[in-house]
Amino acid sequence: MTDQSATSESSRDTFFDVDIEKLARVYAQAVLGAGGDDVGSLIEELKSLVTEVLDQFPELEQIFGSALVPQEEKLAMLDRVFGGRLSSTSLNFLKVMANHDRLGLLRHVVRSADLLWQEQNNRIPVYVESAFELDASLQQELRDTLSKALDCDPVITTAVNPELIGGFVVKVGDKVFDASTRSSLERTRQAMISSAIDAIQNRSGQFKS
Repeated sequence: MTDQSATSESSRDTFFDVDIEKLARVYAQAVLGAGGDDVGSLIEELKSLVTEVLDQFPELEQIFGSALVPQEEKLAMLDRVFGGRLSSTSLNFLKVMANHDRLGLLRHVVRSADLLWQEQNNRIPVYVESAFELDASLQQELRDTLSKALDCDPVITTAVNPELIGGFVVKVGDKVFDASTRSSLERTRQAMISSAIDAIQNRSGQFKS
């Protein structure tokens, strides 16, 4: 494939992704409208549907997005698989998506709806990596600190990364606060190298003599 054709393919993929996100946002706004006062519970139910069903049974997600499966079969499948297991609001929303041949976008719609709902409630996703698992009290202390610093309700996701050695790394959007021991050691190493270079440059006359 030439560079030009590769660029063309990349551009088409980008446009396609943008179109998906635009459509997902439209349906996500519909989720927020359908949920009313219980929109938080509706979003949590749909998120569970993604993690407990779509993630566990990827073939079902393929069927949802397949143009080869008739709309009537998808609707019947929704009743058969989720009838009595999902709230009527969630099931009706899935049927609306099926009727518009958008059921294959469910994962994108749920993610977009969750982000919109968090924005509306001033909730900001925060990703925290630590060298060791944070206990409940430390997580609460971190949550209180971030809440005051960001003036929001932080939604914290934690992960353990032993390579950090100690401390933690906090990511909020595209901003990163690195307070890990690994980062501190790297800064110390870089400072030592810079100091050695400066010393060599400052004494270059002695070397020449």
